[in-house]
Amino acid sequence: MPGAPTVAIARGAAACLLLLSAALTSANPAGASTSAVACGDVLTTNTTLTDDLTCPGGALTIGANDVDLDLNGHTINGSGTGNGLLVAGRRGTTVRNGTITGFAYGIYVDFGGTVLTATDVRLLAPVDVWRGTVTFTGTRRDACLLSGIRLIDGLLTADRCTVTGQTVLVRSSGSTIRDSALTGGSLTVSATDRSVFTGNVFDAFPMGLSNDSRRNLVKTNVFKNSPTAGLGANETFLPQDANTIEYNVFTGNDIGLHSSSMLKHLIVRKNVFNGNKTVGIFVENPWGTNRAGPDPVSDNVFVGNGHNPSGLVDRLGQTVQGGIHLTSRAALTPPVTLRNNVGTGNAGHLIWAPPGTVADGGGNQGPCGPTPNPDLTCW
Repeated sequence: MPGAPTVAIARGAAACLLLLSAALTSANPAGASTSAVACGDVLTTNTTLTDDLTCPGGALTIGANDVDLDLNGHTINGSGTGNGLLVAGRRGTTVRNGTITGFAYGIYVDFGGTVLTATDVRLLAPVDVWRGTVTFTGTRRDACLLSGIRLIDGLLTADRCTVTGQTVLVRSSGSTIRDSALTGGSLTVSATDRSVFTGNVFDAFPMGLSNDSRRNLVKTNVFKNSPTAGLGANETFLPQDANTIEYNVFTGNDIGLHSSSMLKHLIVRKNVFNGNKTVGIFVENPWGTNRAGPDPVSDNVFVGNGHNPSGLVDRLGQTVQGGIHLTSRAALTPPVTLRNNVGTGNAGHLIWAPPGTVADGGGNQGPCGPTPNPDLTCW
């Protein structure tokens, strides 16, 4: 047919152009930017940094949903003011692979509906979150660094990160901190429900659970080297709201676990308290009679606690030292149940609990006081 070879050649050329166009689109997705980024830019497309960025004030703002910011190994530097990255009401923001340092806030999130994920980002300035959902992850702990967090009315996930500085979670129900190293700061959890803290090392990083936090799980962590209490946990108001403290190791703290409300509706079980300087568990009741709860303190192990006491004296004038030390201004209804707590090598007593404060659940092994105490049998 006349002209057939020409038509075939044209069609082949068109097919090649289509394939080339598809390849170019795949290599450089629509909406992606590799141009130079300037301080004060509002990012509305996927962006990759090509160099470090130094800003005298705020650096970058996310201005659309589903924006990916690849720091590409670079650093965004500040001069001590402004925000490294501002995200307000944007969903699907991702930040990865770099460092943000030298700002009042490394990342500032302010607006309901904000969803941000940061992977392998070293934040050498605090994170501030109001009403957002934020996730920080690391392929290894030193790749994800958080230098203090304040999160209010939001949701936090921190996974395989290193956390330093003051960390505060308020009304942050459903949050998770796991498999992370926390050092040189503290964690305060307030008005937070059903959050999980597991597999972490708290090194000189005391944690506090306020009495309006409910149904949280603190499990398989190491709490060590705190000059105060490794973990402070107060009462919840209803039995079904009890927080659970289980399978943790408390070592080298002044006090392992401290409660100023007689462990009311707090489940403490299967933990190891080893070498805490003053006492493994210190429980006190400065209030009236109905301050304890039915949840047992059970199956905990106490080894070598109380050998370097701080000189702490309870409200009854008794020196605090040893494994478990309870003190109360009045008899308790119901009392705290102690079951299957065992120990060896503790200075003082395995359990010190005045009459009227505890109930014997059986199986407690170690010296108990004061003697006689008809409420408690130890052997």
